[in-house]
Amino acid sequence: LAEALLGESRPPEASEVESAVQEVQERAIEGRLREMRAQIAEAERTGDFSGLALLTQKKLELDHVLRRLHGQKRQER
Repeated sequence: LAEALLGESRPPEASEVESAVQEVQERAIEGRLREMRAQIAEAERTGDFSGLALLTQKKLELDHVLRRLHGQKRQER
């Protein structure tokens, strides 16, 4: 993406920048969700139910943020 933008002779439009930023945000959240799923599995395995509850709540919050970002992307199309 950066190469494509840098290779352009014109400055990127605001919508292109917003789309690129949103893509980076989505990837970061997806990575964090992968980490959290592993932590949730570990908490289940070790019987850490308070940690499990906290991690599950945080995962639900991130799921919500990711759904909202995906919804914004659909509305822009």
